[in-house]
Amino acid sequence: MSIDVIPALAAKALDGLWVRQAATAQNIANAGADRYTPVRVSFEETLRQAWGNARVSNDVGSITALVPRMVEDTSIGLDTVRLDREIASASETSACFAMLTGMVSRMHQLDDMAVKGG
Repeated sequence: MSIDVIPALAAKALDGLWVRQAATAQNIANAGADRYTPVRVSFEETLRQAWGNARVSNDVGSITALVPRMVEDTSIGLDTVRLDREIASASETSACFAMLTGMVSRMHQLDDMAVKGG
């Protein structure tokens, strides 16, 4: 596996989380709006598949080409924004974002130590 796969994977996961946080904010902002359909962002399975392809091909192109998108969530019906669900999503997204940024920070620290020899 190429060493470039992990940073590309982390960066794309952070992109997906950012889009998810924007979707959650949009849902909360439109909670009282008539005929508003909530939006969701689901990128994890696609990212897993891209990671599998990158591991086999030793190429990060399948990861970097991924574009997380908002899609309408019709599973709960029109005009239904549940604030409890949105708050839970925001909390989960924030925790994942903190974990990933911490991981990326530690990766940079390790790179820095390797370069400086310490």
